[in-house]
Amino acid sequence: MSIGLTPTDDRIVVASEADWNDAWYLVCMKVSTIGFVVVDARERVATLDALRAAGITDIAGHLDARPDVADRLRHGMVILDVNEAAVRMFGAGGRADMIGQRTQRFFDPLCTAQVNSARAFAAGATAFQQQAHSVRLDGSRFETLFCVVPRADGASSGLWLASFVDITEHVERQMSLEVLRDELAHVSRISTLGELSASIAHEIGQPLSSIGMTAGAMLRLLDRADLDRDLLRRQCQRIVDQVTRAGDIIDRTRRMAAKRDSVRAPVSVAEILAEAAQFVAHDLNRGKIRLTVVPADAADAAAQVSADRIQLQQVFVNLLMNAIQIHRQARTPGPEITVETTCRDGSITVDVVDNGPGLDPDAVDRLFDGFFTTRTEGLGLGLRICRTIVAAHGGSIDARSRDGAPGARFTVRLPLARA
Repeated sequence: MSIGLTPTDDRIVVASEADWNDAWYLVCMKVSTIGFVVVDARERVATLDALRAAGITDIAGHLDARPDVADRLRHGMVILDVNEAAVRMFGAGGRADMIGQRTQRFFDPLCTAQVNSARAFAAGATAFQQQAHSVRLDGSRFETLFCVVPRADGASSGLWLASFVDITEHVERQMSLEVLRDELAHVSRISTLGELSASIAHEIGQPLSSIGMTAGAMLRLLDRADLDRDLLRRQCQRIVDQVTRAGDIIDRTRRMAAKRDSVRAPVSVAEILAEAAQFVAHDLNRGKIRLTVVPADAADAAAQVSADRIQLQQVFVNLLMNAIQIHRQARTPGPEITVETTCRDGSITVDVVDNGPGLDPDAVDRLFDGFFTTRTEGLGLGLRICRTIVAAHGGSIDARSRDGAPGARFTVRLPLARA
């Protein structure tokens, strides 16, 4: 298809509007409510060609190492034409306000969309799409879905077509939902800590009691004529150790209770499971429930996921507490909880299995619904929040009765962190 462009020494220009008068132009530039921008990208194409000619094959790596080259790519495109939707979207008075401008003028300086599109096309992509931080002519920021494709007959000449869809309201709604999700997760953590208050008090009471007894013993030693300094030193170290233990318990509880922004980082699943088990240790002992963590091989034990540590800890504490409370409610003889961890196909699976009464077949499909519970004292929020947290981490959670044995199996799947 002829594109009706006239190459000049320094720019590709539109000869006349009539030259564009074909079907694609009429739809994109005259009718569509999507913002369309025709771009002269010859400078960018020339820069990429020069890199290849210099023997650089890893374009992405080169751009990471050379921010000056990446900056040239960002500035290497000039706007040739825009439609009225783009004029309105970017707050221009007319097409003339945008034509001839460098495209970088309409992107936030920290936006990676333009450099990422260069990486994609250098790797052979025929189209590129990314959420972008866009800038209007008055300097105000908004969110767009940015798409760009080289024209079929302009891929080598540098004629590209970009589109912008304003998704600001969608992004704001998503952010609001994330805030609400975090608020609800925080409320659930506080509720869980309330249920664990007896356990926490007992756990803190042990080191405090030990500190008191040790200090009393030290006072008696000080009254003896034959003062044993080595024994006193060991007793002092015991107090220090118990203070550290109590501090760890308080710190762990404070982290769980704190209202904070979600922070993602590579975390060890084995460590999170161990911390979750510490939270419920007293309840396990009180109910004479045996907790077994199936030994994982070296790879499984070292598995990490990119996650918010406290939120993921909250998921496993909730699953363990559910199993404990089901055992207590059902008066299960010989109650047991088993935690099994396996890694396969780029994901980690954690199964929390109990030998309780199992799941009611009529209730299985509703377990993760809000305000649905099978426990007499339950609020029906815990499992729903667990699913929300796991889904936000790119994973899944489901429940079913055990095969061939009494009890239930809750399975959490999470993608492994990339090395």
